[in-house]
Amino acid sequence: MELEQLSLKNFRQFRDDEIEFASGEQNVTVIHGSNGSGKTTLLNAFTWVLYDTVDFDTRPERLATEGVMAAASAGDEIEVSVSLEFTHEGEQYTATRRAIFEKQSEGDFDGRVEDSEITLERTSGGRNERVENADHFLNTIIPKRLSELFFFDGEDIDELAGVDNQGKIQESIENIMGLTILERATRHLDHVAGVFEDEFADFGSDELRDLVDEKKDLQTKCNRLEEKRDDKQREQKELAQEITDIEARLERFDDSRAMQEERAALVEERNEFEKEAEEATDRIRSEIGDRGYAPLVMPLMRETAEELDKLRQDGVIPSNLTDDFLNDLLENQQCICGRDLSPNSESYEQVSALKGDAPAEGVESAALRIIGQLRQFSENRSAFVNTVEEQVERRSKKEQEAARIQRKIDDISDKLGEIEEETPGGKTIKEWEAERQQKEAEKEEAVREEERIKQKIETTTDRIDDLENEISDLREDRGEAVTARRRQRAAELVRDEIGTKYDGLKQQVREVSNEEVQETFRTVARKDLNAEISADFELKIYQDVSDGRVEVEKSTGERQIASLAFIGSLVNIAGRRYESNSENEYFTGGIYPLVMDSPFGALDKEHRREISRVLPTLASQVVVFATNSQWEGPVEEEMTSAVGSQYWLNFHPGDGANDSPRTTIEREQAATTQ
Repeated sequence: MELEQLSLKNFRQFRDDEIEFASGEQNVTVIHGSNGSGKTTLLNAFTWVLYDTVDFDTRPERLATEGVMAAASAGDEIEVSVSLEFTHEGEQYTATRRAIFEKQSEGDFDGRVEDSEITLERTSGGRNERVENADHFLNTIIPKRLSELFFFDGEDIDELAGVDNQGKIQESIENIMGLTILERATRHLDHVAGVFEDEFADFGSDELRDLVDEKKDLQTKCNRLEEKRDDKQREQKELAQEITDIEARLERFDDSRAMQEERAALVEERNEFEKEAEEATDRIRSEIGDRGYAPLVMPLMRETAEELDKLRQDGVIPSNLTDDFLNDLLENQQCICGRDLSPNSESYEQVSALKGDAPAEGVESAALRIIGQLRQFSENRSAFVNTVEEQVERRSKKEQEAARIQRKIDDISDKLGEIEEETPGGKTIKEWEAERQQKEAEKEEAVREEERIKQKIETTTDRIDDLENEISDLREDRGEAVTARRRQRAAELVRDEIGTKYDGLKQQVREVSNEEVQETFRTVARKDLNAEISADFELKIYQDVSDGRVEVEKSTGERQIASLAFIGSLVNIAGRRYESNSENEYFTGGIYPLVMDSPFGALDKEHRREISRVLPTLASQVVVFATNSQWEGPVEEEMTSAVGSQYWLNFHPGDGANDSPRTTIEREQAATTQ
């Protein structure tokens, strides 16, 4: 899709205005406007004409221009429309969405929707023809599920790289790669399997019906528990981020900087001791798993040893030598010491006397093996006891060290909680520290609650597995029940197969997206910083250090850079998929524009310059809304050469009586390349 022109009629504060979009080498269209002049309205104009959706902070139902509605009489009808002209695959299209609002009373400025429609015309061979099912056709060109990636508010885009946005990152990747069809198929097959299971139970016995009903109830319970677990995990991450933000504030205040820095170092040291204590616990668990049997079996082994010793004393088995071994010596007529064992000699008689009374076959060998194993068990027991004692002592020392450091941390917290100095944020250091401690307590409680929920999930899942086995063990002879059961199992098999493929493809496309993000991020961020989409679909930023890398706490600017790098990467992926002409993919991709409102608001000058340099390269067309303060300076310096069209939003506030607020769009001369 290549944007050509956007036309607005009676849409919010725009009465009759249009914008022509730049393309080609100078692919950037800049729309200048002060806050409140209509930049957000223009962004919503795209989503309204394409998807019939808007996202306004105030009065989202008021689409008709206020001045036009004010001038109308009760019963009059006002037409609101937005038209978007664009080209797609070499053909020109005009999409127009219209809505008719009827004014209900003199004080009515919203109106009631009487009629609305979307039309799509295609120009082909010099002729205009109407495209049927316009909504569906537009959704195939630029799917609604992708709209948040290509039409977005720059002040909110940094949320992609914020806390707990794995779902949004994952959803974006799945959408751009067309994997949602697999996810929907998995959910649909799960539903189908449930339908067949119900059918199976309906044709089966009362016992079967009860088992299936119990299983469904438990599955519903398990789903709710998993949602609660996810909520607790999100809560922990949000609280952790809030704690980090407060600590970052405390490091900026003169009265608390040194203490906060000391606390941060102590927390790191405490965490290391706690990690080592946990390693000792893991070693103890491992020892118990590998050799924990030794102390338990030793009493029984001692009894066995005593019995064997008694048998040796009674002459039933030899003390150390087998009869086979002694017979070999006598037959060879020579002892292992070299002495002669000729028949009837004194030495011969002495060795012969060592033989037992012919115990049952195998008893001699078994007895000797048991004696050897007794020795090994004893050695294992000693090694087990020694290792466990060492690790218990190690764990105790590490826990004591962690507790000692924790006391220092608590002392610092107490001191910070006594500082009444007011900070630029309007709070005292004491209040910031109290808030931090409250967040810590809430986080710890969230961790405990998550563990309780996990235990309930485990118990519930075990019961579901037991019910599955009980259901499988029940024989149902009725043909309808057998058929339903087969269909259920077939649906489950296909669901599991698709689910496995879905999970594999999801990680593959994450890796592709990750490579794109890293490459794009490197062009705009500091050289020692790198961005990454983790295996859990978190957008993270790392800093290179001497012995590897560490994750860094992202500022608003860094989050915005990472988010823009992520979106730009997805646009590149979609473009490549489109140009590959592959017919074997789930989604063919596309050429998409980027339309963004205020992408520079949260950035400092350095970051503005870096982003401005890379923005024109993120998509074939870039539309930017910016205030004068955002545009002037590094943004203008870096982007002017790429700007093909410039507009100014001229806002008229009205006098509050006879003249209502209105914005007109005025075109400015764009820069020309030398």
